[in-house]
Amino acid sequence: MIWRDAVLASLHAYSARHATRVVRRGAFRDEELSRIVAATGATGATPWQTMSRVFQGLRDEGLVEFLTPGSYLLLDTPIDAESEPLSNKAIDFAILAGRLRMGRVQTGVSVGQARRRRGQARLRQLSLAGYGGRCAVCDVSTPDLLVASHIVRWADAPDHRGDLQNVLSLCRFHDTLFERGDWSLADDYVVLTRPTSAGQVVTAVLAAVGEFRPPTRHPPAATFLREHRRRTGFEV
Repeated sequence: MIWRDAVLASLHAYSARHATRVVRRGAFRDEELSRIVAATGATGATPWQTMSRVFQGLRDEGLVEFLTPGSYLLLDTPIDAESEPLSNKAIDFAILAGRLRMGRVQTGVSVGQARRRRGQARLRQLSLAGYGGRCAVCDVSTPDLLVASHIVRWADAPDHRGDLQNVLSLCRFHDTLFERGDWSLADDYVVLTRPTSAGQVVTAVLAAVGEFRPPTRHPPAATFLREHRRRTGFEV
């Protein structure tokens, strides 16, 4: 077995044994290094240095991330927000890697619900930061008036609840109109609107939808935008 595959297999073994996606460097070395050496048939005098280089390669592949000088986060498969008490940094890495899942673990236990809320809070913070702390289609920048708005609704896309490409930073006004289907986005982010008979205030808010400003990273995915248009009846 090659070193990469042996290390990855040992990471999964460690994770399963300790019921955590956070791998402690010292404990992992003590528990798994001899198994890795045996699996690879290594004969060198510095196997720990070799393993450190493999960890760097796994990081380059996006399969692990360095949390602290003494710990790593295993990221090669989805992570449920409710599964363990992850740090904010670990949650952020999972979100940025597109690996965080929320609400897939049904739990009435308060600790599980609290972990889910933390995941949602980190998703909101990262989304708003990507849009410069502003609504993507108007000039509202008051934090209390901004939300992380899912393109495909929470109930309709369980595996994409923590996906930044399924989230827009919107003010509460334009979020409500987006959810209702008063406006949408084309694949090239051109804003699409339709007339409304909901009154002068709604008409004015809809008229205030300006040019869409994409985030600095993780722009909306076309697949999610198409589903929103399909659900709300926009034809492009």
